[in-house]
Amino acid sequence: MNAKRAAKLMQIAHYYGEEKQVCKLMEELGEATSAASEVLMLLSYHEQGGKKRDLTARLEHLAGELADVVNVTEQIIQLFGLETDFKVARHAGIQKTLKRIREEMSNAQPDRDGTPD
Repeated sequence: MNAKRAAKLMQIAHYYGEEKQVCKLMEELGEATSAASEVLMLLSYHEQGGKKRDLTARLEHLAGELADVVNVTEQIIQLFGLETDFKVARHAGIQKTLKRIREEMSNAQPDRDGTPD
């Protein structure tokens, strides 16, 4: 993380404190979930001839909400000293998903007759 940005985020985190920032994280996660839901709805609509402009606006909104989530998440990680736990969990999550993809791909291999399982 950029040192200047980290210092600014920690200034905010220390001002509001642990409890308020955990509440803020919950709020921001909810807003990001709502924004992602809107994007999903428009993606489905877009495939049926929806307006690209509406999708662009919703994607921009989602980007803003995700930025808020990342900013507060970085504050929580620092406030509670979760840097190592976060890195380990992030790496494990990636490995777990890649393993699942490999398993799904091997299960989708065609049978001897050429059709998938």
